[in-house]
Amino acid sequence: MVVWFSKEMTCPMCRSRLCGREVGGGFALEQDSDLLVHMEGKHVIQAEIHTCQTCRYSGYLKDFHINTTPDVGERFLRDVTPRLTGAPKNSISSTPLPDIQYVWAYESAKFLGRPSLALGNLLLRAYWCLRLPPVTHLTEAESEKRKKTYLSKALDHYHQSLRGNRNPHLYYLMGELSRRNGDHESAITYFQKYLTRRNTVEYLRIAATKLSALAREGHSKELSMKELFSDHKTNRPQQ
Repeated sequence: MVVWFSKEMTCPMCRSRLCGREVGGGFALEQDSDLLVHMEGKHVIQAEIHTCQTCRYSGYLKDFHINTTPDVGERFLRDVTPRLTGAPKNSISSTPLPDIQYVWAYESAKFLGRPSLALGNLLLRAYWCLRLPPVTHLTEAESEKRKKTYLSKALDHYHQSLRGNRNPHLYYLMGELSRRNGDHESAITYFQKYLTRRNTVEYLRIAATKLSALAREGHSKELSMKELFSDHKTNRPQQ
């Protein structure tokens, strides 16, 4: 369950007024092997992105508290707003599914020149949203298409952000995202890089070892940590 507080704010692109949410927290349950933490009820990541109903500018609460010039706003409305699609037809003011909101936030952040790591994180959350309740109307084929798109783009941005990044867990994340995306050779490489780093977490080191072995066997299935740490070797994940 997510707790939040409402507050008024102004879109920095078109100056429209909207009601924002100051997210106060939630209650975590289990975790998936790509580090998504599940929660009871509405997930916190489904409440963190805000969308302007007028121009579709999207982002976290802090992204609405930036100063822009009229020229920047005009360029956004001209160059970005027309590309932000995914809401119900004939309803520009309707809020789209959470994963599309993250795509809009990604396009907004890219327009503002945000760093690659931040762009990758937005696409990762778009990917996560496809696994969260409530169940959407997406067909399995459409869901898989979106997952592939989000994973590929997120990995591209994470790769660009590796230079100078001192967080070893990015290697773990890139390994698992690569494995899920079917790039098993890259997955094995990233997992090995993670295992050679200092300041890592013990349970993630064990997970990296297990996931690397699965990558060598050609497995790409999404897994929870509970499934991954199961010792039932006869119950291997299927492709």
